[in-house]
Amino acid sequence: MRLPRQHEQSQACRPTDPGRQASPAHSTRGGGPRSLTVAAVAAAILASGAAPALAQSPQSAGGAEVAASPGGPERIHQALSSSTIEKAIRAAKSQRGTPYGWGGTGPDAFDCSGLVQWSFGQAGVSLPRIAEDQVQEGTKVSYEDAKRGDILYWSDGGYAYHVAIYLGGDRMIDAPHSGDHVRERDVNHYNLAGAVRL
Repeated sequence: MRLPRQHEQSQACRPTDPGRQASPAHSTRGGGPRSLTVAAVAAAILASGAAPALAQSPQSAGGAEVAASPGGPERIHQALSSSTIEKAIRAAKSQRGTPYGWGGTGPDAFDCSGLVQWSFGQAGVSLPRIAEDQVQEGTKVSYEDAKRGDILYWSDGGYAYHVAIYLGGDRMIDAPHSGDHVRERDVNHYNLAGAVRL
């Protein structure tokens, strides 16, 4: 027997703004002389063993942490400062009581990813609009390793369908679902997939 979800349904964090969709005029399918030239130059650089300038020196990122992805190249991850995290959390807390609104990006209504995007935006951190895209923005960690300010996410084996901001101590703040409002609550562990550290 499958238990009912106590948090947002999968469609709730999807964009409702058709402007977010890619315009056919900007499509790269089919290529063209320019895209073929770019592809040829990129292939030549990779074949020569030369790495792009940004990937050559992790130290050039100004103290950034270097994280190796399993089976892939190193990537540079710049962790957010504690003051930035606290500013995002204060912004989220300032919206307690604001009604849930599907597709809401605030300040009068929020859905889960709208609240996360808006809160981090108040701290100067730009995040994508939908939950699945937000989950791809940082380093994934297990819930057991989650820290205050990480983005918690839920998945039923596919894409992330809900996100929240972790407050620590098994508490979070989120816009749970239709009929509810932005609030702090205990972390719901059903389908909790992990956390993302920005």
